[in-house]
Amino acid sequence: MNSRVAGAGYTLFLLFLANFLNVADRALLGIVIDPVKADLVLTDTQMSIVSGTAFVLFNLIMGIFIARWVDFGNRKRILILGVALWSGATALTGLATGFWSLGITRILVGVGEATAFPVAISMISDLFSAPRRPRSIAIFQASTFLGIVVGSILAGVLAAAHGWRAMFLICGLSGFALVALMIVSMREPERIGGTEGETGQEADLLHAIGHLMRLPGFVALSLGMAFAGMAVSALPVWAPAFLLRSHGVPLAAVGAIIGPAVGLGGISGTVASGMLASYLVRKRGGDVYGLLVPLIAVPLAAPFYLVFISASSLTLAMTSATVMNFLLATAVGPCIAVAISIAPSRMRAVSSTLMLLALGIIGGAIAPLIVGWASDLLAPQYQGESLRYALATMAPTPLIAGLFIWWSFKRIRG
Repeated sequence: MNSRVAGAGYTLFLLFLANFLNVADRALLGIVIDPVKADLVLTDTQMSIVSGTAFVLFNLIMGIFIARWVDFGNRKRILILGVALWSGATALTGLATGFWSLGITRILVGVGEATAFPVAISMISDLFSAPRRPRSIAIFQASTFLGIVVGSILAGVLAAAHGWRAMFLICGLSGFALVALMIVSMREPERIGGTEGETGQEADLLHAIGHLMRLPGFVALSLGMAFAGMAVSALPVWAPAFLLRSHGVPLAAVGAIIGPAVGLGGISGTVASGMLASYLVRKRGGDVYGLLVPLIAVPLAAPFYLVFISASSLTLAMTSATVMNFLLATAVGPCIAVAISIAPSRMRAVSSTLMLLALGIIGGAIAPLIVGWASDLLAPQYQGESLRYALATMAPTPLIAGLFIWWSFKRIRG
């Protein structure tokens, strides 16, 4: 039993490292968005397309097919291929010469990174019992914010010292060390649930999607997590540029300022919500009660977001960003845990990826694009402050998220 627990913990550690690298590589472009924009002669809208929309759409479209592959294939091999692909594409980003070449490398990064989440959720579902899943998913998800912290700091320091092209090459090539570690030490967990009695129709992707979409509360749960992620998804893309333009923060320091504010708030919020949700699941006797955590916490993030974008003091802005990220980070762990608890065992990767699809399209693709488009639209009137007003478009999203989570809670609880 002890060896099994240790093995589960080590696998979770490797999944943590993979997602950490995933998010760190994803955060790099946001830190150097202004230097890349200037060197490649691009607009804010074009930068939001390559850093947000194009990346996320390919990441999530491929993610659906990869998730179904994960439900039936060798998850270790899938993840190793994914890490190798996104690490190589990150390195190639340093060779971009314009909008199209930059976009292609970001698309390849997105396709590779589409393996990390479904593999992790599928493995965690088999490695940990239901009462431990919210906490385990929260620990895994905390790597997202740690990746933002480290990726942001490294990007700012390396770009200031060696230029943004060398920064991408260094960070991308370092990912192959993780590939080697997983090849020699990662084990494929035994699946719980098996394939007994499964028909060809049940193995079909479209049937799986249709079945999940008809589950009571699943769509509302996905939308709740997605709207909770809109402000969080917009910040890695636009918060560094916001600090540069509105607060005069130098490039070398921007990562060190935004990274801890976003990352530490997110890490503590994710872990705290996972532990509290696990307690509520055990105490109340149902997975759905874990949703009480984001149901209360997420709407409270709205006023802190408004303070972040309107504050003239950098200290006040970053303090508000930390609290806001703490509150918004409470959504992912409990929402994913509930989603996989109501899904059939051989649809867990697809269920978690559909949740990620909603988060990615609404949060990762639409949110940064709205902010970039609004910034360009407002630039003639507000000039350097246009981004501050553009970010205000995300202010109502935590309240909308709270409504969807409440609706989902009511439907699932019955």
